[in-house]
Amino acid sequence: MKLDPAFLERFATEIGPIGKSLGMLIRPTFIAAPGKTLVWGDWSAIEARVLPWLAASPGAEKQLAIFRASDADKTRPDVYVFNAAQLLGVDPQVMWDAFLEGEKWAKDGRQSHGKVPVLSLGFGGAVGALMKMAINYKVYLDEATAQKMVEGWRAANQWAPDFWGKFFVDKHGNVERSSGLWGAVNMALRNPGTAYAAGRVAYVFDESYMGGTLFCALPCGRLLTYPDCRLRTRKVKDKDTGEESEKTAVWFRKGYGWSALWHGRMAENATQAVAGSVLRETLVELDRLDPTEVMPVVSHTHDEVITECAEDPKVVAAARERLEDVMGRWRPEWRADLPLTAEVVENTWYTKAIG
Repeated sequence: MKLDPAFLERFATEIGPIGKSLGMLIRPTFIAAPGKTLVWGDWSAIEARVLPWLAASPGAEKQLAIFRASDADKTRPDVYVFNAAQLLGVDPQVMWDAFLEGEKWAKDGRQSHGKVPVLSLGFGGAVGALMKMAINYKVYLDEATAQKMVEGWRAANQWAPDFWGKFFVDKHGNVERSSGLWGAVNMALRNPGTAYAAGRVAYVFDESYMGGTLFCALPCGRLLTYPDCRLRTRKVKDKDTGEESEKTAVWFRKGYGWSALWHGRMAENATQAVAGSVLRETLVELDRLDPTEVMPVVSHTHDEVITECAEDPKVVAAARERLEDVMGRWRPEWRADLPLTAEVVENTWYTKAIG
């Protein structure tokens, strides 16, 4: 069934995704105990920061410089406005000043041409991923506009496609070109026992472990594991039509089934795994600094840490300062140059600003 574009636009702008709307209703059901208040921190665009940091290239460093500049000086454009300005062909500082003044064109542009593409295109996504993310932020895009945005974002952020990488062989099976994550994965599979780096991660294939396992070494020291991994031809079923076809790809065993490996998944897995390591370390550090449980961690999400403390203003202020310090300024050696910052708020119930 093909939905009417006018309906889709109205749904995106007036209602938004049902899942996100329900999520906004569920959050306030988490409330502090009597005499307590919740203090929580939300890392700002952590995945959009980790991805270029992992790429470790001159182009990616320029992206990180945007974060560092806006973190240090709030009068400088943030990464969403910077990317939106590139796609719209306007000066980033002019757009940022207009955004701070509340001008509609700048607010709408930051959302549609900044936040949506930054959050949807970093892991190799294209038109489909962009349009799906747009719906999440109440933005409607037709396919032609989405395609233009994908092409514009990739051109302005060439460091990302370079990090995803390429792998080409000639008709004799000889390697013609190998680069980035995809090149490292394929070279590792072709040469068991030899490690191949891509940015700050590296891959090695152990053909004797669990049917042949591909390992991804992260800069934090953890390993991602892809068991029974190799090039295979498998039958796949189209979710929409139900038709079956054969697909030759790098497959690995996931649970009781199979999952295809491609450059976008490699980028996403490594990025989210590093963000997960940041979260784990943060939880441990907060626990170490709080042996008497003045502000124990009561919950967390992938990019938020929620603590609870006495509602005394001095205790709340101290809790806020500690969260801001540990989440935004504390730097273990392995990620000393990864720019992170966190917005810390407090309330008697858990909520999240829509932005």
